[in-house]
Amino acid sequence: MEFKYFMPTEIYFGENAVLKNKEVLRKLGRKAFISTGRSSAKKNGSYNDVTKALAEVGIEYLLFDEVEENPSLETIAKASDLGKENNVDFVIGIGGGSPMDVAKAIAVFIKNP
Repeated sequence: MEFKYFMPTEIYFGENAVLKNKEVLRKLGRKAFISTGRSSAKKNGSYNDVTKALAEVGIEYLLFDEVEENPSLETIAKASDLGKENNVDFVIGIGGGSPMDVAKAIAVFIKNP
């Protein structure tokens, strides 16, 4: 078996990393889909950081904050359908494992119906 695997990854880390690097978001499109849990991203300020950065670069966004622990296929389907219906360009996951996993699944289903 032979194959080539390429997965470019950029990680921005540090205080105010989202706001300091907001121009990166502009390259991704004009409408974002935010996937997160019910409350922790709002409580810890990360949701506000992301939405402020999006607003500052003129990107609309759609919030899906219904991700539960151990997300169901129904949750993923509901979120994916919402993203498709609203013609989002990219997906942002905010939170721990479940919101991040759902964000990845949403991105796959939106681009590969």
